[in-house]
Amino acid sequence: MKSLVIATLAYLFMLSLSACSSNTEICSCLESGKKLEKFSSELLQREATAKDLQKMKKLKADQEKKCADFQTMDGAKMLELKEACGE
Repeated sequence: MKSLVIATLAYLFMLSLSACSSNTEICSCLESGKKLEKFSSELLQREATAKDLQKMKKLKADQEKKCADFQTMDGAKMLELKEACGE
């Protein structure tokens, strides 16, 4: 379970280096990433249940969907859009 959490956190880091074409979309992507990261961190502190794993999969799918358009964005552009979200 901890390897899943660690892999998810690494994935979140990689996504944080990408971006999207509009501020609303990037903010939504970043917010979903924060939710996934927070839940992943919580799971590191306790034993995960089957319900937790389902929630983790749901959060990850939501984040992947919202961040799909950001995978190839230039890092400088990503930082610019991220800043517009108050990050």
